[in-house]
Amino acid sequence: MRYHLDFMRFLILLALALGAAACGQRGPLYLRDNPPAGVKPEKRDTYKPVPYPPSATEEAK
Repeated sequence: MRYHLDFMRFLILLALALGAAACGQRGPLYLRDNPPAGVKPEKRDTYKPVPYPPSATEEAK
């Protein structure tokens, strides 16, 4: 019977710890996809395409 009580106590502590760790989590994309009023996300550089490497015929010239 003692084993059962210790196991249940462990499960309760584990559930409380996981619940406390999950409080306030909104996901990794919260600020980017739906920022709160007054928060401006930082401006990122525009996309710049990478040029193709020169072909073998151009290197021979």
